Amino acid sequence: MERSTDRILTTHVGSLIRPPDLVDYIRPLQAGEDYDRDGYTKCLKSSVRDIVREQADHGIDVISDGEFGKSISWAQYVLRRLSGFERQAMKGENPFKAGADRTRFSQFYESLDSEQPPATVMESVCVGPIEYTGQDELQRDIANFKAALAEVNVTEGFLPVAAPASVIPDRRNEYYDDDEACLEAIGAA
Repeated sequence: MERSTDRILTTHVGSLIRPPDLVDYIRPLQAGEDYDRDGYTKCLKSSVRDIVREQADHGIDVISDGEFGKSISWAQYVLRRLSGFERQAMKGENPFKAGADRTRFSQFYESLDSEQPPATVMESVCVGPIEYTGQDELQRDIANFKAALAEVNVTEGFLPVAAPASVIPDRRNEYYDDDEACLEAIGAA
């Protein structure tokens, strides 16, 4: 990690809003429908390049790839990179539509949902052993980010990751003996 004694280095965490053309590729991918893989790959690479450039142009010192390679939702990202989960029809109301933030900032979420409706319409259920299967996507994300970083002058770059335990809160475990065993499998993956 870079240290500065002259000023506080600027950064941010979290996902950045994906451009509409990238979202157009991601929606069918998440729905399990056919999509243009070559078009998606090219669009993803150029979108990462553009968001890296935008962060650099705005003076951000320590930048990320905007999490563009991680699909639209965290739930979808995890399912593409871990085995052992199955998508099933959601029983009851979508849990992502509830919560204090959605109540407190309802106008913001109404606006966001009108432009990018929630992608989560099914729930994820653990039905088998959990293993990491996302090496290809990880290597793609690293390559896209390195290529974009080579075109800008910034202090550092990082690829955001989430804590292992954040994988399971909204998912049902139907495979492991108990939740602790399921969490241990996630951590090991």
